[in-house]
Amino acid sequence: MSDQHREEQEMEAEALEAIFDTAFEIHSSEQPFVWAVKLVPVDCGGDADEEETANHVMVKLIATIPSAYPEENLPQLDLEILKGLSEDNKKELLQLANEEAEDNAGMVVPCAWQ
Repeated sequence: MSDQHREEQEMEAEALEAIFDTAFEIHSSEQPFVWAVKLVPVDCGGDADEEETANHVMVKLIATIPSAYPEENLPQLDLEILKGLSEDNKKELLQLANEEAEDNAGMVVPCAWQ
């Protein structure tokens, strides 16, 4: 991995952390980076009890970032169902997320997560 790729990826992680605050997690700070963002319909500012009550569905989108991202490779995406969705829902959402990644190939994809 080039230093430029690593620096761009680290800056992207900082931007995502600023956007998603406590919903964003860095699972691995070593290459390949692994980032996750908890997605809920109603953001309760990190109040777990309120979030549990206010939301009937929750997922965590997990992205494994390859070393040549974003120019040459797409992130490997996965979903963890946290509440209220079936495996069929997971497959459908993951397909949509991967299509979005493919549509934005060569660009920084996680910013499209919003």
